Amino acid sequence: MVLEELTVTSNKREQRLDKVDGAVSAVTAAKLADTDVREVSDLQKVLPGVVIANRGSRPFANVTIRGISSPDFYNPAVQVYVDGVPQASANLAQDLFDVNRIELLRGPQGTLYGMNAFAGVLNITTEKPRTARVDVFGTVSDRLFEIGTATTSVLVPDALFLDLGLKGRNFTGQIRDIDGNRDDTDWSTGLRGRAALRYAPAGGDFDANLFASHDTVRSREETYILDSDVQKRLFRSSAIPFPYSFLNREVTTAGLTMNYRLNDITFSSVTSFQGVDLERRLFGQALPETHQTLYQEFRAAYDAGGPFKGVAGLAFFDNQFSLRRLGTRNVVEASSIAAFGEGTYALTDRLDLTVGARLAYDWSSIRFDGAGFGFNFANDANFTNFQPKVSLGYQVDPTTRIYALVSQGYKPGGFNRAVSSPLDAVAYQPETAWNYEVGARTSMLDGMATVSGAFYRIESSRQQIYTGPVGFQVLRNAAEGTSTGVEIELTLRPTDRLTLNAQGALGRSEFSGYTDPISDKRIAGGRTPYAPDLVTNVGFRYLIDQPWIPAQMALTGAARTVSRTFFDPNNVLSQGSFTTFDAGLEFGFGNASTLRVFANNLTDRTYRTYSFASGPATFSTIGQPRIVGISWRMRF
Repeated sequence: MVLEELTVTSNKREQRLDKVDGAVSAVTAAKLADTDVREVSDLQKVLPGVVIANRGSRPFANVTIRGISSPDFYNPAVQVYVDGVPQASANLAQDLFDVNRIELLRGPQGTLYGMNAFAGVLNITTEKPRTARVDVFGTVSDRLFEIGTATTSVLVPDALFLDLGLKGRNFTGQIRDIDGNRDDTDWSTGLRGRAALRYAPAGGDFDANLFASHDTVRSREETYILDSDVQKRLFRSSAIPFPYSFLNREVTTAGLTMNYRLNDITFSSVTSFQGVDLERRLFGQALPETHQTLYQEFRAAYDAGGPFKGVAGLAFFDNQFSLRRLGTRNVVEASSIAAFGEGTYALTDRLDLTVGARLAYDWSSIRFDGAGFGFNFANDANFTNFQPKVSLGYQVDPTTRIYALVSQGYKPGGFNRAVSSPLDAVAYQPETAWNYEVGARTSMLDGMATVSGAFYRIESSRQQIYTGPVGFQVLRNAAEGTSTGVEIELTLRPTDRLTLNAQGALGRSEFSGYTDPISDKRIAGGRTPYAPDLVTNVGFRYLIDQPWIPAQMALTGAARTVSRTFFDPNNVLSQGSFTTFDAGLEFGFGNASTLRVFANNLTDRTYRTYSFASGPATFSTIGQPRIVGISWRMRF
């Protein structure tokens, strides 16, 4: 009854999860299937203290970890990586497809990841099997339909592999236009394909993975409804006399990863390109935008089995952004080059010291053609950033480890992508955060239970806040802030049939001082938007002993609670505390086929994910409704 032992790579070198001196969570593909996790936003059901909410639509998803969030859609506080490739801010919320493992690093991770690893890093790794396979999967429900396949062909035994995949998805919607007699106002469809050619000879010194993918989303998900209609899920086309919203997102990604092992050193390279074309119509306005991102990283990891282990490297990032609206065009370029390193030295058989640092040089430019607004401007800015890290880890006994950690992260400085004022010609400065943390991991009851937890305090400075009147807001470094809390993860397997999981995060995130430099208005002690005090996930999986059908049956259940969440710095708009429940019944027919009956948001709880005020009215978007259906997966 010993729980599974995991190896993680989020620190850019292989480490056993129970030996990492930091807050890291890992979720396997089996766990994702048990909890019906289908997209990045669903990961909040299986990761402690994480809140992922669409602020209108998935290109503007907001990820909050440890009470740290970002009011700027284009400058997130959490960075998402897929197979080592950083995802554009407009592509953080995406479908999960053929995933092998997901790792979450909580707290600022600037040393190894640089910009936007401000509150944490989410690493997604896809499947890379070494044998031929054909996976077919599908879902049929009252609102959601999915179908797809993932295949691996062995081109050269134990050396060369071809991976192909295709996934289609359709959500019929939940919001009814009471005036237009439509029940599918917020429908969405998606199609995703990928291909990868892998050279990975068994026991070889060199491996490479060349991959490409394309993801299309078409939807009317950015449907704002009057706050008074939230519980009824109604849209009033007579009260909101604009055409339905529309979103078309096309994402193309290509990359090459390589590893070469020379004695005790592994040299790695990640090269990638990601292009996002976003056609968006909101309140009758066309808002097309593009993101083009180049990324290159070289690193070397050293492990000779002795007292010292480490990693060092260079990274380059370049993003080209363009947005057209109301007869204007804004072009922003943001680039960064950095050198980083981190090493761990065993001071004794039980005590390890880890020291790391990153030195980054960032530069940005803006070219705004504001014919529609009556003004033009251009400007450039550059910034130097240094992010240190120090930790101590002590192995109390073979099953218990404690650690203390100090680290820093940052959000880059630059220029506002959504220009509305000549004041946007002025660059905002980088936002920084210091993280102070103590934590522990232990295994108990002869391996039947694992517990991990951490106490943290994060102090952020030069917070990037939207200031000024609505419609003419500019980004400024207008606030200081603190976030203090505790988080815990528990997995218990009291019998061979029952597994219990519990996760919780309790904290408080607030502005320690906030002054609007435009209006000179000061707010002291305001709560940070999108940062609830309490987030809990509890769940179970029970194997049912039954003689009736030739299948292994398992019953699953989960509950998620989120306390009050504010949507604005003034703490006027909010969503109250709510709890959602999920349930499932799984039938496993050997190792080849699995059938699952599921019900997500069992009580059909309605809750807001985002609200904003416009004049006397408040508009909101809402979370996922109850979805009841059947999913099936088979491997040939």
